Amino acid sequence: MKKNYDIRLNPKPLKKEQIERHKDFDSLLTQFATQPKKDAIVRKLIWRVGAIAASLVGFFLFYNQVLKTDYAEKQAAYFNTQPFISKPFEQVKPTFASFKVSSNDGGIYKYPSGSQLTVPAAAFVNEKGETLSGEVTLHYREMHDFVDFFMAGIPMTYDSAGVNYNLESAGMIEIFAEQDGKRVNMAPGKSINVELVSNVNTSPTLDIPPGYNIYKLDEKNRNWVYQDIDRMEVISDEPVPSSNLDEKSPFYPAQKTLAEKMLAIQVSEAAETTKLEKTIPKPKTPSKPQQAINKDHVFSLDMKDIFPTDKQEIESEEAQELRQLYAKYSKMLWQLNPKSSITPDQLQKEFSLVTGLSIKKLNEQDYELSLEKKGAAVKVLVYPVLSGSDYERAMAEFKRDFENFTKLSAERESKLAAERAAIAKRFEEEKKLATLNFEQRIEELRKQGNDYAANNEIIKKKVVNRFTASAFGIWNCDRPLPPQMLQLAANFVDEKGNPFKNKTAYLVDKSRNTVYQFLAEDGAELRFNKSSENLVWLVTEDNKIAVFRPQKFKDIDPKAKRFEFVMESVNKEIKSEQDIREILYL
Repeated sequence: MKKNYDIRLNPKPLKKEQIERHKDFDSLLTQFATQPKKDAIVRKLIWRVGAIAASLVGFFLFYNQVLKTDYAEKQAAYFNTQPFISKPFEQVKPTFASFKVSSNDGGIYKYPSGSQLTVPAAAFVNEKGETLSGEVTLHYREMHDFVDFFMAGIPMTYDSAGVNYNLESAGMIEIFAEQDGKRVNMAPGKSINVELVSNVNTSPTLDIPPGYNIYKLDEKNRNWVYQDIDRMEVISDEPVPSSNLDEKSPFYPAQKTLAEKMLAIQVSEAAETTKLEKTIPKPKTPSKPQQAINKDHVFSLDMKDIFPTDKQEIESEEAQELRQLYAKYSKMLWQLNPKSSITPDQLQKEFSLVTGLSIKKLNEQDYELSLEKKGAAVKVLVYPVLSGSDYERAMAEFKRDFENFTKLSAERESKLAAERAAIAKRFEEEKKLATLNFEQRIEELRKQGNDYAANNEIIKKKVVNRFTASAFGIWNCDRPLPPQMLQLAANFVDEKGNPFKNKTAYLVDKSRNTVYQFLAEDGAELRFNKSSENLVWLVTEDNKIAVFRPQKFKDIDPKAKRFEFVMESVNKEIKSEQDIREILYL
């Protein structure tokens, strides 16, 4: 409806008679009182309901944004304080394959997995940028599954345009080179051609899984850096059951049988290989001497307190080792590890004189030094260092020992290679037989009208990833994965109900070749695929593993918004990679 408004700008002042005509306020009040009040009540109710709704929406937004943001910020702050590469078990050392290559001519090295490295001529330079001559020792290792990634302590997160992804790996390598025990660099413009053989999960309808790229780990800036597209090529297909085991699926019996058979074969092969490895013990890796580099962090210790004075007392191996070091060098020194909770000034002022002293070896380099003084105690990380002629003599001995170590390692590998290959071949035949039985059962199900479901099954394909490594370090063949949709607010407790807090926890979706790291804290945001086989674990204070197994994930209500994960503590001392695999593969 059209309305005509009489809008007047700068109106003339009202005359006195006009004002007097409208001064009957009693009449105006009576007119207002006789008007119906329904509209006003409706408006008032609507306002109140609107206010309540706004409050609820505000609370919802507060919970979903402020509280969640609080956990996200807490998690980010926690991981920022952790080493970027954080190995959960320092005592489990990575195994590198080592081989010598001519720095002048280059060479080709074939790894037992089928992978190959091609090194060009004049590929190495020293710290001054000078091209090296003579032989260089190349050290190389491969990482293929979630246990490898976990033990290496390598993060699998990737940030792209402000979005956090997890990287699903088709294989990862670490490579570095040394000459005379010193690290060398890759020459500018040179690169090593890598052909990494691995397995990837994909659908039977796909030849090459999409989206895989090459990334290099930038430890300094704490992220993965995109390098190139992964030139992936399929070598062979090896069907395996889907990790999304559904008891209602027509394929469940075949999947379950193959999964159990493959796991039994894998465990048996690992056990037999371990038994073979023990027949020829590994030569002990010589420890490289450390030079004192900062006088403010270096000090000497009177070690008389830790050496037994009573001849009846049995001296520990650590004490014997330290006694040998003190007898061997004219002046043994100790360097304060930067990770220690005490500053050099505090150590000098508060603990230069102590009433109690003990030392415990943590790994090949670090020791834990316990100091006591008038009821006060402190534990600091230290490592032995040398200077002057002591360091020069130690380095000369190290070079001789390292050459002998390399020789013995090569001899050991040569003796074990044939038997190791025979074991691998025998178990490969068992895998092929199990796979053939699986294929026959799937084909029978296809004939029964289950063709569509069969096409959605995951198969594992052996592939070769081709790329060039232009620098030493850690390289990964990956594709970014978006976050899972199902999300829980989680907390983590042991069997007695004691909470785990401020711990790095790990989540694995066994249909994805990756490891999700997150902060185990009350209200942790945990995302996972409810249809997949999931596993969560963390490392306890006493250096054990506590797990929440896949079968327990099945008990989580899909509609639940919060869940308490009761972690099962596994009472097994971790001494080797095999110990970890036995726990996490159960």
